[in-house]
Amino acid sequence: MNKQTIITALLALVTLACWAQEKPDPITINFQLASKTKGEMVGVLYPDFIAFGTSPLEAVTDDNGQWTVKIPAYRTLHIQVWNQNKIQDVVGGSINLFCRPGTETNILLDDINKRCVITGENAEAHQAQIDHPLKIEYFFSQLEDMEIQAAAQFLRDVHEQNLHRIDSLCKAHPNLPGDYVAALRAIDNYGFARSMTNCLMGHFNRNMGTLIENGNVLPKAYIDLLHEVETHELLHPDRFLPWDAVFYFSHVMSLENLARYGIVREITEEEPDSKLLFFKEYCSVIDALDASDEVKQMMKSKSFLTYCVPDLTPQREEYLRSQLTAESFGWLQNYITQALAAKAQQEADSDEEAETQAESVKDGKDIFQELITPYRGRVIYVDFWGTWCVPCMNEMRHVEALHKALKGLPVTYIYFANKSPKDAWQKATQAIGLDGENCVNLRLPDQQQMAVEEYLSIRKFPTYLLIDPNGAIVNNDAPRPSEPEAVREAILKLIEK
Repeated sequence: MNKQTIITALLALVTLACWAQEKPDPITINFQLASKTKGEMVGVLYPDFIAFGTSPLEAVTDDNGQWTVKIPAYRTLHIQVWNQNKIQDVVGGSINLFCRPGTETNILLDDINKRCVITGENAEAHQAQIDHPLKIEYFFSQLEDMEIQAAAQFLRDVHEQNLHRIDSLCKAHPNLPGDYVAALRAIDNYGFARSMTNCLMGHFNRNMGTLIENGNVLPKAYIDLLHEVETHELLHPDRFLPWDAVFYFSHVMSLENLARYGIVREITEEEPDSKLLFFKEYCSVIDALDASDEVKQMMKSKSFLTYCVPDLTPQREEYLRSQLTAESFGWLQNYITQALAAKAQQEADSDEEAETQAESVKDGKDIFQELITPYRGRVIYVDFWGTWCVPCMNEMRHVEALHKALKGLPVTYIYFANKSPKDAWQKATQAIGLDGENCVNLRLPDQQQMAVEEYLSIRKFPTYLLIDPNGAIVNNDAPRPSEPEAVREAILKLIEK
């Protein structure tokens, strides 16, 4: 990190130190494997309602098969605990927890007798999901090639199916804990709303050029579908918020902003600070929403992080103070302080490593071509993933079926792991079965990985590519492992050419 960057970060920290200190009350999760297996990696995913994202943790069992994590919390959180080996077999993929700040939850995963016992915070509702599990279905990947109205109807159908399955479960078990039933309905409702707004944003990004040519306005079809899921129930939550909610709120904010101000707009001379202008515009949009005060505070915090950090000028801070409550202001202050300090430390620690890597870093195209050249004459199925990425790990469940479907075909699998700790990466590749025949596992230095991803325009995880026997990229959005027959069909076409 250069001196100017260090000075900027330090000045920002000094400014923030003047803000009122508000710290989260942590949620504690204790995990125990009955087999006392050491080195078992378990992922923990929780929503971050300040940064508007999901924060992953990786916990590894100690000599006694235990781990403990503490999650910062300002409100009740939907937390997912998942693992490709133990949890998959016992509870069907993931354990969902709904915990209040300052509470403790204990998970005894009896991987010997195939059962799970949860005690502590909200134990009755948590245990109900183990005794009476119900999976809420989502289908993000199937919508990319659909027209907007067809995709919307598809999502409505999935939503209705989920509601029907929840009703059937309640009829079969009328004494289910109310908190568990409420959690299932909230996960489904926010999942449907998130899917719809995610679909709108994806369609918008793919067709932005055409939309601008047709008048620089958000089409009425978009606005109608947005309003379909922009409901009072979702924008005025009275219980916990599932992690899908962070994406939903973010999409609502962005789409409403596009609807009000247009797709492209010019900065006026009255406001020379364009980033502050965008923040003000978002605040105006948020104030007009029929949303709870809590949700509005979350949205404004997100907008400020997007446009005004780390350049914390006095003007930006003054306007932020006028928009947030003292409590929200303190939460955001604490988050920014920690985030900037962590970033400064990370950049300082990586300077030396980056300098040593710089000489070995080639153009991303050269790196990629060098890596795939040994496999010319074969079709290459490329998977960009990460141990921290929940959708990636969900798809990894289907790897065995994919390899089986393609057995006997001239296919090489190359797995690029993005920003995955070495130990976690090694454990995951073995557990998933990525160390099998014709599998190539790559964990490149950060600079090289970034160069390759930039060359291939990798913007989401997971991403799958197909490369023909001549080394040409023929599909940069190939079918997923969960669609083995579609993958097989695409590969057969390349072989037959």
